Amino acid sequence: MAAAALPPLPSVRAKELESRASALSRRHASTDYDDTNIDANDQNAQSDQTEAVEKPYSSLYEKNIQSNIEASTLAAEQQHRERLEQIEMLHQKEQKVFDQLPPLDPTVTCDAIHQYLSTTSQFLNSYIADANASLEGTSHKLSVLEKQMSLLESKLESIPGLFSEDEEQSVNATDQDNIIDNVAEG
Repeated sequence: MAAAALPPLPSVRAKELESRASALSRRHASTDYDDTNIDANDQNAQSDQTEAVEKPYSSLYEKNIQSNIEASTLAAEQQHRERLEQIEMLHQKEQKVFDQLPPLDPTVTCDAIHQYLSTTSQFLNSYIADANASLEGTSHKLSVLEKQMSLLESKLESIPGLFSEDEEQSVNATDQDNIIDNVAEG
């Protein structure tokens, strides 16, 4: 059996059926609302002949809308019924296939689960190793950048008159010693 011919998982089917049922109920609610409005409009048109004379096409337009809504609702209901029948046929086919097969041997099941777990853990381990290597490379690049920035800052501080007096006083002697130590380590 081809992979495309496999039926969707039960959870997917349930969600699909729920969404279609809710959409259908919304359609029915909207058509019921439209029907009551159309009936009220028809009663108003019969009771007041002047409105019918002023708007001769309104009732035709409303009837046309009502027939379009009914046709689309009937088509949607028909599609829904056909889809439910298809799903029921798929379910029956699945039951026939799986009822004919004997249960799997427990050792086969254990082997399949073991294989799945081992391949998954191997993948995760290799992924973590790659991520760690990338993180270490980025960390190294950041440390080199910090050392270069420290060196640049110390060179800029050695230029007289570049900074104002307030900025020069804010730099402590301990900070300068730390900058020189970082450069010496690099």
